[in-house]
Amino acid sequence: MFEIIHFLFPPLIACLSMILIFGYLGIHILERKIIFIDIAMAQIAAVGSALALILFGFHEETWISYAFAFSCSILASLFFAIAVRRITQIPQEALIGVIYALAAALMLFLLGMETGADTHLENILIGRILWVQWKDIMIIGVVYSAAGIMYYVFRHRFRQLSQSGRERNGEVHWFWDFLFYGMIGLVITFTVPVAGVLLIFSLIVIPATFAALFADQWFRRIVIAWVVGAASILAGLALSFGMDFSAGPSMVSVLVIILVISAGLRSRCKSNKKAG
Repeated sequence: MFEIIHFLFPPLIACLSMILIFGYLGIHILERKIIFIDIAMAQIAAVGSALALILFGFHEETWISYAFAFSCSILASLFFAIAVRRITQIPQEALIGVIYALAAALMLFLLGMETGADTHLENILIGRILWVQWKDIMIIGVVYSAAGIMYYVFRHRFRQLSQSGRERNGEVHWFWDFLFYGMIGLVITFTVPVAGVLLIFSLIVIPATFAALFADQWFRRIVIAWVVGAASILAGLALSFGMDFSAGPSMVSVLVIILVISAGLRSRCKSNKKAG
């Protein structure tokens, strides 16, 4: 038993750290109706990482690869912040989808130029959460803390923009959107090598969706997202260890199952109330 705890403790701490920041971000993302911004940012960061691999041959995470990934995320953040004001003929979610598809194609093109890039592609998709090291946890802990402080300091501004999308004068403040997206890019840049694109998307969207089903008040949604996310992480890691599955897909599966069952039960309860 001690060996099991010793083996699963680092990935558990890493995932719980992720849900703290991602649970909060997910509430904002749902309010803004930009569901795919997280997976698009993750894919864009992966393009930067792939570019560093092609130029310098780095198969491991280095500060140069992080710098390339974050630079791509910052450029994407600037684009999204300005595009919401300039490109009004296309829904923002559709625009994000187009950028995601472009980034995915570009990443595959870049990795296709490098021999033995299959492993790098697999890490980008599913990460290596079971093999996370304490140094990785320290790095993402510092990054998450910096982002969390920033989100807390400007929480009223971000909440106002997420709930209304516009200031009182009717103009979108692109700088605050840029800052919001930029912090998402920063968090995701340092998380992709550890958790992978699939788990990041699931931890951001699914707990927040669950919370939206059962609460209207902002703070309650955040707490529900944290609790559901943490419970799913524990169950997913236990399933992964017990059934010898990959940890990332196991946690994603648990999250989806919980969401589907809960949505079904809520719908049935509503139907019973109407019938009564």
